[in-house]
Amino acid sequence: MTIDELTERERQVFLSIVQSFIETAEPVGSRFLSKIAELQLSPATIRNVMVDLEDKGLIRQPHASAGRVPTDGGYRAYVDGMIGGVRLSPSARRSIVEQLSRFAEDVDLIIDQASHVLSNITSQMGVVLAPRFNQGRLEKIDLVAVSEEKILVILTIKSGLVKTIIVEMDEKVPLHLLEAARQILNERLHGLTIAEFQASFEERFSDLDENSKRVLRKIRIRAEKLVGYESPGSFHLAGAGKIIQQPEFASQEKVGIILDLIDRRDLLLRVLEGSESSGVSIVIGDENKEEVLKHCSVITTTYSIDGATGTIGVIGPTRMQYAKIIGLVQFMAETLGYVLTKQKVER
Repeated sequence: MTIDELTERERQVFLSIVQSFIETAEPVGSRFLSKIAELQLSPATIRNVMVDLEDKGLIRQPHASAGRVPTDGGYRAYVDGMIGGVRLSPSARRSIVEQLSRFAEDVDLIIDQASHVLSNITSQMGVVLAPRFNQGRLEKIDLVAVSEEKILVILTIKSGLVKTIIVEMDEKVPLHLLEAARQILNERLHGLTIAEFQASFEERFSDLDENSKRVLRKIRIRAEKLVGYESPGSFHLAGAGKIIQQPEFASQEKVGIILDLIDRRDLLLRVLEGSESSGVSIVIGDENKEEVLKHCSVITTTYSIDGATGTIGVIGPTRMQYAKIIGLVQFMAETLGYVLTKQKVER
């Protein structure tokens, strides 16, 4: 069912119910709607329209004698019928840019601040997944001997993100061989992704002697574990306390669900990684595959820096300011990509 399939009277009543419930969190009654001048309908007429909207699965009555609230299908029809998100005011946009820009030269702090900005503006949970390291292009590789048989490999991608791995060797690696390996890696791998490095390893290093190949193979094997893996530090969440304060989560049972959701970072990572479609992704209530999210809506989009993509979004109850949050998430994605690129250029 879409809004376009409704009669004009049904559309007016339906939109009034959704908008009123989003603002008040209270079931919407016919007498309340009859007082809205734009409708100019009697309570009896509105009740008849409500029955039709219930039959179409767009609204429901929580209990006898109560007003109506939107169903998940109703929210879906409402969202699909919107024309884009609400554009933020110039002052709000300036404020966001300033809040993110103050953390110069620290990618992790900028990304973490983005999650807090989302939460503070929406009173929901702000979530940000850092750019996928394995998608980024290598800027620099450093090799540091931490003991006779252990090498610290420092991988820096163009977005400014850094990962370190420890490579254990079977024997001592002479410093001159380590330095030679570092130079070769930087000469032949600069600008490649981790995945490209893996796929073309044998071809790129086929001309080297066996001692050099042995060191590089060890590094390649350990680097393989970076592909498709995101560490807990790559995920940033803020506003858990804010979402618990929403009326929908007032019961002890619902609070337990949210606390479980916060603890399940592996689940949240799966949700964010699964929403990498172009544009804004909006998943409402029962549309969520994860049971713990059945009472929530998840609005996400991607941002990018030097080819590496991350995910940014908001998680909250199905009763949320969709138009406002969609516009905010879109702007935050654009701004985060801009700020991260700007900070990288200025370093």
